[in-house]
Amino acid sequence: MLTEFEKQKEERALIRQESRITMIISLSLLASIAIYALVAYLYKGGFRFSKGVYNAYSILNIVAIMLVIVVLAVRKTVYFSPRLVRDDFTLTALLRRWRSIDIVMLCFGEMLALFGLVITLLGMPFVRTFHFFIAAFLLTMILMPIPWKVRDKIRTFEKYAGKQIL
Repeated sequence: MLTEFEKQKEERALIRQESRITMIISLSLLASIAIYALVAYLYKGGFRFSKGVYNAYSILNIVAIMLVIVVLAVRKTVYFSPRLVRDDFTLTALLRRWRSIDIVMLCFGEMLALFGLVITLLGMPFVRTFHFFIAAFLLTMILMPIPWKVRDKIRTFEKYAGKQIL
């Protein structure tokens, strides 16, 4: 039987190993969001935008707000879904399922930055589109699988599942 310290050590190593890919993806997405924001800031196109661009801007604002709300509301229910508990209920299997969930949700954050870049390139001034980049950056930071956040999710999952994982 493993002691508590050995269990924690094994859990930390497993979390680092399984979260490494998602962490690399998260950091690269943060870098790309910063690059998109820089390109949008430095873009000196014609700042005469038409009614069509203004309508697209309004629609993308609504879509972005709904996307952020849905991601923040759904992430708790998706992570702790009873469907994740199957016969192969191990920490490795759980972390791999969470990795796929994380990658999909991180893509939504990247989509926000792309909304801002596209609408800026269509002619909207950066002053009116910078909130897309800030929202994308913050959403990516919230969803980033930092080891202490993953351990916290595991504890919460164990509480809801009623089982010990490790």
